[in-house]
Amino acid sequence: MENIPASARPSAAAAWKVPRSKAHHFNQQIKEKILEAIEPALFGDYWDFPSLLLKFEDRFSQYIGLEHVAAVQSGTAALILALKAAGLQSGDEVITVANSDMSTTSAIVNCGAKPVFCDILASDYTINPELVESLISERTRGLLPVDLYGHPANIKQLQHIARQHSLFIVEDAALATASRDFGLPMGAFADLVCFSTTSTKQIGGIGNGGMVATADLSLRDKLELYRSYGLSPGTKQNPHTGNDQQVDGLNSQMSPVNAAVVALKLNYLPAWTERRKQIARQYESRLQNIEGISLASFRQESEPVRREFVLRVRNRNLAFDTLREDGIQAALNYFPPAHQRKVYRDLNLPGSKTLTITENISREILSLPIDPMLIEDDIDYVCDHLIKAVQA
Repeated sequence: MENIPASARPSAAAAWKVPRSKAHHFNQQIKEKILEAIEPALFGDYWDFPSLLLKFEDRFSQYIGLEHVAAVQSGTAALILALKAAGLQSGDEVITVANSDMSTTSAIVNCGAKPVFCDILASDYTINPELVESLISERTRGLLPVDLYGHPANIKQLQHIARQHSLFIVEDAALATASRDFGLPMGAFADLVCFSTTSTKQIGGIGNGGMVATADLSLRDKLELYRSYGLSPGTKQNPHTGNDQQVDGLNSQMSPVNAAVVALKLNYLPAWTERRKQIARQYESRLQNIEGISLASFRQESEPVRREFVLRVRNRNLAFDTLREDGIQAALNYFPPAHQRKVYRDLNLPGSKTLTITENISREILSLPIDPMLIEDDIDYVCDHLIKAVQA
């Protein structure tokens, strides 16, 4: 649970009237299908597990429209592996944003590189492409934009900048699995794109999980190296070569049980995506002209999945506490921004002093529940209590 006042937390025995996620309820509804899906991974031959994982990767590849997919243990692992595959080395710099999960910057640092922070757009809270070139130095190796809350960053515009300066783009789409931009799925304009299948994400598996996708076969081969102990596929298939690792890799393949669950839930993703959009429209209808509330706005070609319904509110902390006390599991996501967190606070990372919009928004932003299983009465309940809170 977030670091919030005790008064804003329900008791351990209390249930949220409007929770952020009802994924466990849906799991209960499809219990028999889940058990059937995971049976081969639980009771089948261990040596058949790679084929189970490959089957899921092929299916997700068809969904996302990118030929090569590597399923891994978490979204964080996906980012680290993608950066390594892209050639990131110690001493390099990667331009990213500060208003994201710790995984974004941590992945860069865990590769021995340095994050460089770019300010964001006030409209949709994603990286401002117009500011990126001013942050490029001789040490800049790549860009790591984030499709925050399921809002697509303008990767197409960033792609032009990256090509001019010979930079890679690793897209953090952990919250944007079903989003589209310029009519295409996430990852269409990046070198590699990373997704998360944590239990409460759009297609949540069992615990953590993630995927990296790319259209580049050479990058797919590097991903395979880094996620499989540094062993090439040919080496693994020929026992006479022994353990002749080519790089310092990780053992980070997704478990076959998790892959089976995510593959099953992929069937429901279109309906869930449409339902999230319906809920967002209901929120917008109720909240768009309320004094003290500012809604996100999006580029015409952008199709956000609305993983979170995020808005800016007056007296944010009061509104947050009030909602939580009323049984609404509102959230303060990615607050404070990364450069103000203890781990980075005293490092004076590049770009940290030019994040005016990032800092202003972090003090106003609030996330409302938008789970596909919520009903209209739930949304009206949230709106009623939020309006009352901001007008107090």
